[in-house]
Amino acid sequence: MSTPTQDYPYYPPQQHHVTPSKGLGIAAMVVGIVALVLAFIPVIGFISFVLGPIAVILGIIGLVKKNGKGQSIAGIVTGALGFFVVLVGTLLFGAFIDAFDEEMQSAESDEVEAEVAEEQAEDQSDAAELQEEEGEEPEPAAPAGDEGSRENPLPMGETVSNEDWELTVNSVTMDADDQIASENEFSDPAPEGSSYALINITATYSGDESEMPMLGTEIAYVTGSGETSNAFDQLAIAPDEFDAAAELYAGGTEEGNVVLAIPDADEEGALRVRLGFISSEDYFFQTQ
Repeated sequence: MSTPTQDYPYYPPQQHHVTPSKGLGIAAMVVGIVALVLAFIPVIGFISFVLGPIAVILGIIGLVKKNGKGQSIAGIVTGALGFFVVLVGTLLFGAFIDAFDEEMQSAESDEVEAEVAEEQAEDQSDAAELQEEEGEEPEPAAPAGDEGSRENPLPMGETVSNEDWELTVNSVTMDADDQIASENEFSDPAPEGSSYALINITATYSGDESEMPMLGTEIAYVTGSGETSNAFDQLAIAPDEFDAAAELYAGGTEEGNVVLAIPDADEEGALRVRLGFISSEDYFFQTQ
């Protein structure tokens, strides 16, 4: 006679779900955020040159190993942005330093030229006095300063140039207030004690790509006492106005009038033509 068996309930084995680690993704995201934040802080931002690539590398490894996909992508994006921001900032800062250094050198050069011109003028004055004492007719004094300087401005019709632009001052029409008022009744009147002048110029682009005249040329008037009047100081519309926003390719030319307010009875002033944007050079022209 067999012994009866007892049936026991069957419980299937429990499956344990292991949550994949997100350590690499989180590390990439944290490093990337730090790199992006530091990139906007002067001096300290240079750390992002290192942290940015590290965040990108950690993010790529996290994606490959499926170790926090969302965090890895965030780390790659923020790390790349941090590196790009500090790179652009460094380039702009370097360009600013170069431009500032060139301006300082130019100012020192102008100061030396002014001292030399003053010494030459004194020597010429002494020589003229000596000739008068000896009964000789003094020789006419040569203009002081280099040709194209404030002391020795170029005549109208001359052309100046740099590697990208050529500019010619064709003519200067003084006392042009009536012409400007007739062109547009909403133009601002000339400041008290001044009157408008029409400066007719021709600009030719000779660079490699396209560019607008406003980025490489500028016209202004410098008074005998050193004040500067620019075309944007007043809202005045010129007849046949020079289009400074025209896009020109190599060989392209733009011609027209620029309006400047010139103080009345200022006989020692000169037009200033500035060529170049970051690295610029000034040339001066006679107004008559």
